[in-house]
Amino acid sequence: MPRIRDPRNFGCALMFLGLAALLAHNAFGLAMGTASAMGPGYFPLALAIVLGVLGLVLAVQSLRVDGPGVTGFAWRPFVLVTLALVAFGVTITRLGFVPAVLVASALGMSASRELGWRAKLLLGAVLLAFCWAVFVLGLGLPVRMFGR
Repeated sequence: MPRIRDPRNFGCALMFLGLAALLAHNAFGLAMGTASAMGPGYFPLALAIVLGVLGLVLAVQSLRVDGPGVTGFAWRPFVLVTLALVAFGVTITRLGFVPAVLVASALGMSASRELGWRAKLLLGAVLLAFCWAVFVLGLGLPVRMFGR
């Protein structure tokens, strides 16, 4: 029986393989369509395949290459990034696109203790401009910029 030499990569592999199995299971309940006319199950299945391959590569690597052991879990970044996603979903309908992106980016960036406040302000402005360019200009999504 092979020995796990890199527990971190092995844990990631298990996570990716589990997520891939869940996505594939749910995707098979939906219409697939074709590459030119994708159904609702096409993208989840494609994502499941990519995650599954990545999980297999990580699993093989964890058996071949030595790596560091598993250390404690970083709860603060996990909670703040999760809160950023939830805050965006809650605030976009009430406050509008601009405040929602700014609140979510502020929460997400507060997970990092390495960035100073100037860098966080600059990154927030760049992220807001990028999101506006992609979603409003590029995709033409009908979102309100501010409030109801």
